[in-house]
Amino acid sequence: MPKITLEEARENYDLWRNAEKALAGGQSYSIAGRSLTRIGMSTILERVRYWGRIVDDLENPGRRRRSKTRVFTPFDI
Repeated sequence: MPKITLEEARENYDLWRNAEKALAGGQSYSIAGRSLTRIGMSTILERVRYWGRIVDDLENPGRRRRSKTRVFTPFDI
């Protein structure tokens, strides 16, 4: 993965957050006879989460996210 600076990550995060806000105003529109359909909300939310994680990782290096795996020991009764 190429090196991404914190500033670049924040710019991309802000870009996708703005796209989320713009999509809330309507899915498609037309200007001067041309029609534009915006990208789906699920894709936008996926990118917001992705860039949010990148920004979080760059702001807090060395911090680990909690693992979802659990340790258990089976035993007989």
